[in-house]
Amino acid sequence: MTLPTSIMVECPSCKEDTLHEVLAGKMSGRKVPVLDTTVRCRECGHTHQAVLRGEKPVELPVIISWQEKSERVIVSLGPEEGVQVGDEIMCGELPVLVTSIESDGRRLKKARAKDIDSIWAKRFDKVKVPFSINHQGKTSSESLIVLPDEEFYIGEVMLVGKRDVVIHSIKTASKSLRTGGAVAREIVRVYANVIRKTSH
Repeated sequence: MTLPTSIMVECPSCKEDTLHEVLAGKMSGRKVPVLDTTVRCRECGHTHQAVLRGEKPVELPVIISWQEKSERVIVSLGPEEGVQVGDEIMCGELPVLVTSIESDGRRLKKARAKDIDSIWAKRFDKVKVPFSINHQGKTSSESLIVLPDEEFYIGEVMLVGKRDVVIHSIKTASKSLRTGGAVAREIVRVYANVIRKTSH
């Protein structure tokens, strides 16, 4: 039994089962492994101890989408291990981002692995960043496939398609940026202008 990254346990502060981040832990017991962990509630931030008894892992189907394609893989998780929409999990060597959880015909934001029927996710080793590029009053669409943590900055000059462009604004899920920058995983769309080349 390996140490899970998160578990569903009762929070003494919230007085209900919530998803907890596992901060540290040690294993004891041979026939039935026991995990003695320090956990932090994701809802209220309360830190406390939690003891887990080892159980047989559950195998869950994960439907991974990338652009127009999807594939189905199986992951093994501890039955009490918590999964939440927005979590990154590993499917073999591939990191994926959880987008939806199905349990007993319902879509949930979070659940214990033993209560989950299937997980929907998208590839997270690379992301697609859409661009709107303006040139002489006309706008065209392009996109770049990049690493999730690649950064884009206002004023940055880069090659998109076959044209050099300068970024003038970036739209994320929560705001529009006119200064600064954002990482690819947060970007909804980048707006840029084609750079005019002048000959000397």
